[in-house]
Amino acid sequence: MNYKSYHYNFLIVILGCILFSSCTAYKKLPYLDNLDPSVQQKLLSDKGVYEPQIKPNDILSITVNSTIPGAASDFNLPLVPLNSTAVPTSVMGAAGVGTTGSLQNYLVDKDGVISFPILGSLHVAGMTIPQLKEYLAGLISPRYISSKPVVNAWILNYSVSVLGEVSKPGTYKSDNGQMTIFDALAAAGDLTLYGKRDNVLLLRTTPQGDVLTFRINLQDKNSFSDKNIFYLQQGDKLYVQTNNARGNSSSIGSLETVSLSALSVLISIISIVTR
Repeated sequence: MNYKSYHYNFLIVILGCILFSSCTAYKKLPYLDNLDPSVQQKLLSDKGVYEPQIKPNDILSITVNSTIPGAASDFNLPLVPLNSTAVPTSVMGAAGVGTTGSLQNYLVDKDGVISFPILGSLHVAGMTIPQLKEYLAGLISPRYISSKPVVNAWILNYSVSVLGEVSKPGTYKSDNGQMTIFDALAAAGDLTLYGKRDNVLLLRTTPQGDVLTFRINLQDKNSFSDKNIFYLQQGDKLYVQTNNARGNSSSIGSLETVSLSALSVLISIISIVTR
């Protein structure tokens, strides 16, 4: 075999190995690789239906309104000055006049109970917000108010924490009381190149104080068939572990740059030797 041809073939083999490793590294990046259509359809059908449950230590905002002037005023906590630490809100006065102020909020105690005006102690842990609104309306009407009142409620402390190999670690809130794993990761700026996509840790505290752990493979098409994992709960924590590439200057991205640079040097050396 010609000496130059031998080295030419040798370079082709090296280049092929580099390109193959590059393709292999790329395959580590996508999420939900080859997602089953049935799983995708299930996730889409659940969207907007899933509701988080109220937990101990949650902070709730609840207002009661009625078409009967003054009828609902006793079922609302008093307003406090705007310069307080309460969450600002706007409530409708008994006469239908908008009153701006800060409404005191309800803290769900360790037993899942809130103290509600007139109605007393109510166990609300385990309820969703729609269930809570229906429950309160049923207790108020027709015993106290002849017409069914309009009850508005929110979980004010709905937030999740994202830690580890993401661009912006931190705690992120949801205004609508709903957040998926991908919503949380997007809020945190997505995983870095060093984030381990096949082993994300989800930590969840139960109402009894137990800590549940879930291992999630973001590349597994069946990882999110359970909506209780796909949809996060208030207080959840996501931890993205560092992959092995961190210690090896990353097998994704920088490896290709280094390899191509080395190949360029090698080509130059062989070119000089074979002249």
